[in-house]
Order: sequence, then C-alpha cells, then structure tokens
Amino acid sequence: MSRRLARQAVMSLLYERDINKEPGENTLLEMKDILKTDEFIERHGDYIEIILSEYEKNQNRVNDIIEANCVGWTIDRLSRVDISILRLAIVEILYTDTPVKVSVNEAVELAKLYSTEKSSSFINGLLASVIKQTGNDI
Repeated sequence: MSRRLARQAVMSLLYERDINKEPGENTLLEMKDILKTDEFIERHGDYIEIILSEYEKNQNRVNDIIEANCVGWTIDRLSRVDISILRLAIVEILYTDTPVKVSVNEAVELAKLYSTEKSSSFINGLLASVIKQTGNDI
C-alpha cells in the first residue's frame, strides 16, 4: 500500500468536508470497503489523521495561502477537487516532514488523475509560488 493511495484518501476526505461543510464521522472506516484492507488504515491511518488534524487547526491559514496565490482568481472559483489537492499539499509542505519536492509531485499527479487537463500546471505553479514565499526548497 503506497503513500499515494493515502494521499488519494486524504484528498477525498478533504473534498467531502468541503462539500458537506463539516467532517464526516467514521468516513475513513467507511472507505475501508474501497481500500479493501485493514492493513491500509493500520499503515497510513496516522498520516491521514495528521493531515486532517493539521488542516482543521490551520484551515484559515491554508485557505488564505491558496487565495493569496490565485492570481486573478478567488478560491471560490476553483474546482473543489483542485482545492482539496492544494490543501493536502500545503499542509504537507508546512506541517509535515514530507520532502517539498514529493508533496508537489504528488499533488501534480493527483491533479492529472482526478482533475482537468490544465489543473496540474495550475497546481504546480501555485505550489511553486507558495514554496517561494515560505522559503522551502524543492
């Protein structure tokens, strides 16, 4: 079970929270049917909980960062999928020890898989701007 699948789960949970406007109860456990294994939750549950917890604690900052780096756009005009991917990547960059390069690459790959043709370039550019502002290295 790869970390990429864990990121897909987190992106889905962030998307769900955005649509429902609140965290769902036991959603990760409900996803077990999709993930097809208890081992996945045992192996990646802590990572998923850390990302979700850090987002909940810092959601205003994370959303402000996205908004500030959307040149000519507001966060409300972005697709919910792109916002979920950006939130995941920014939380990883700011609040975990995941290498920045990995966070950006994984966000771009998620965009290629789940979003529009142009989203991967947009997400890559926005995250590059965030990294430049925060002083993190790629």
